[in-house]
Amino acid sequence: MMRRPQRALIGALVVAFACAIPGGKPLEASTVLKLGVEEMATRCELALEASVTSKSASLDGRGRIGTDYALTVERTFFGAHTVQRTVRVPGGVLPDGRGLVLPGMPTLAVGESALLFLSGQNDHGERLPIGLAQGRLSVKTAPDGTKSLVRDVLDLDFVDAQGNRVPAGPQVSSLPYAATVARIEKACAGRSRDSAK
Repeated sequence: MMRRPQRALIGALVVAFACAIPGGKPLEASTVLKLGVEEMATRCELALEASVTSKSASLDGRGRIGTDYALTVERTFFGAHTVQRTVRVPGGVLPDGRGLVLPGMPTLAVGESALLFLSGQNDHGERLPIGLAQGRLSVKTAPDGTKSLVRDVLDLDFVDAQGNRVPAGPQVSSLPYAATVARIEKACAGRSRDSAK
């Protein structure tokens, strides 16, 4: 029987490759199911708003590169809340310059604030953003204090639930912060009620 985090990943991630395709040409994009914020909120095992305080790439026990992001959590929409949390995701660049690039996988910058929709941890302690780059919305604050969410899906191609290609729309777009957070809270609240039954 497949565990719930794996089902969520398979449902959101249709095709993602971390290697070169035949002929030596590097893969430039991943193909994923196009998801809205409500869908990501209902598929994830952890949804939070956090600031990145540090990041460090390292090899795991299998010799695979991953990046650990230390987060200060401002709010948790779904999942166990802790103020400080470290999240490991596959890929990254080691201090010696070796790296693993996963097309469509978002990277976070130290000092960045973001809303993250993450899978459960796999057996190696890694989490994946739901829908790859869709699972990260950067929080931007204007000089007047107004917040917005920036969605960047430059490395993604999209399909619908039947596997048909769908238009990506703008590759970088802005969402209203308060209205989007309200949608996420509503989706997560509905999930909590459903799981209590």
